[in-house]
Amino acid sequence: MITFTRVTQTQDEATGLLTPVTTTITGEAVQVRGKPQRYAALGLRLDTMPTLLVTPTTYPLLANGDEFVLPGDTVEWTGETYTVKDVEPVAPDGRVIVARVVVAK
Repeated sequence: MITFTRVTQTQDEATGLLTPVTTTITGEAVQVRGKPQRYAALGLRLDTMPTLLVTPTTYPLLANGDEFVLPGDTVEWTGETYTVKDVEPVAPDGRVIVARVVVAK
């Protein structure tokens, strides 16, 4: 089980105050070999930034929006906290079946 976390700020219209809102996306993940060309294009290091193959727990989650994992989200993997740098979903109908997620410290 893996959990990605996103914290966004929402503004209360009545008071004007910003309030943090936490969103979580859960799923199952395994570490896989990253794509060297993708890492090079993003200026990332293949040897220190894992690629996770993630299947979301909830279906359907739209791939092109904030329902699924986005760059900037955080995740704990092997006891360390990482930040999502890239997401490459497989979503033939626009709904995520599985995704390659590149994370870095």
